[in-house]
Amino acid sequence: MTEILDDLSAHNPHYLEMALRCAAGFSDPERIMTGFAIFYRILELDARDRSGAVPRITPDTRDIVSALIGEVGEERFILLATETLRSENPCLLQMAHSFSSRYKDYLAIMQGFLLLYKCLAAQAVTDRMLTLNGRDGFDDPRGLPAPDA
Repeated sequence: MTEILDDLSAHNPHYLEMALRCAAGFSDPERIMTGFAIFYRILELDARDRSGAVPRITPDTRDIVSALIGEVGEERFILLATETLRSENPCLLQMAHSFSSRYKDYLAIMQGFLLLYKCLAAQAVTDRMLTLNGRDGFDDPRGLPAPDA
């Protein structure tokens, strides 16, 4: 656990901050934090197997996801985030469900997993857009080529 927390502190401090905030609201925050850390480690190992990395959540992405929750409502956000996780990584959804089902606060813990996943997914999209804009001559945020000057 210490290794994962040190890695998060060095490489993804906003994920760590969000996970700690989510875990703090429970009667056993250390156990809940362990679940969030394992969730991250699974994503990290999967990314490493594909020669990639887990996106580093930025404050801007965190704020965008927070605004989205305010815009669509918490219930709708949870539904959409669940569908995203189910379609992108059903095994990870099963891990989050199995972990959360051991607690009476199932829904709140699942919301933490879904929030963390949605922030990582949103950051991955942002990072891809930045890569396209910076490396491949794409200047338009929709991914369209820059007009010839």
